Amino acid sequence: MGIFITVEGPNGVGKSTFIKRLEEMFLSKYMVFLTREPTNTNFGNYVKKNEEMLEGEAYAYLIAADRCYHLKNYIEPELDKGKIVISDRYIESSLVLQEFDGVKREDIWHLNCNFMIPDLSIILLGTEEILERRLLERNVLTRFEKKMTRRDEIERYIKAAEFLKVKGFNVMTFYNDTESELSNSLNDVKEFITKLERKKQNG
Repeated sequence: MGIFITVEGPNGVGKSTFIKRLEEMFLSKYMVFLTREPTNTNFGNYVKKNEEMLEGEAYAYLIAADRCYHLKNYIEPELDKGKIVISDRYIESSLVLQEFDGVKREDIWHLNCNFMIPDLSIILLGTEEILERRLLERNVLTRFEKKMTRRDEIERYIKAAEFLKVKGFNVMTFYNDTESELSNSLNDVKEFITKLERKKQNG
């Protein structure tokens, strides 16, 4: 009886640290499988490598194809083993990045509406200043990191969260600027997963 969690948010929001702490929190009780999108496969790495040249609908279709492969060959098999699967990015980022890239929201959703809904969608947010400071520490920026403003990215993730709630996603949004915010967020996630596990066992 697996549990599927996605972790999302603007570039520089601290997803990698949050996922690492999430994994550490769960490992004492659960088997955990970490994964990401684009996938760490030949195809997923091709998509990631060519992000600078791929735009609009072409990029949206490639992301959706990689996501389909991801679900069938990684996420679903690990869930069948009873693991907690944590994915760094999923449908949420498509609604943000690909809409920014000129693809209509309804077209993005059409490409993704038949994919598995996560048990929990975590969207991390942060202040513009902290996000900008973290990105300045990186040696290389992606096309989206260079073209999008931090405010635009934050606002788009908030809108994506509201859209996905309507579509049946269990979305939790957290600010992730400080250690205390991170600790409180992890406690909230732990409480949610405990209740979800109990519900699944009784269901």
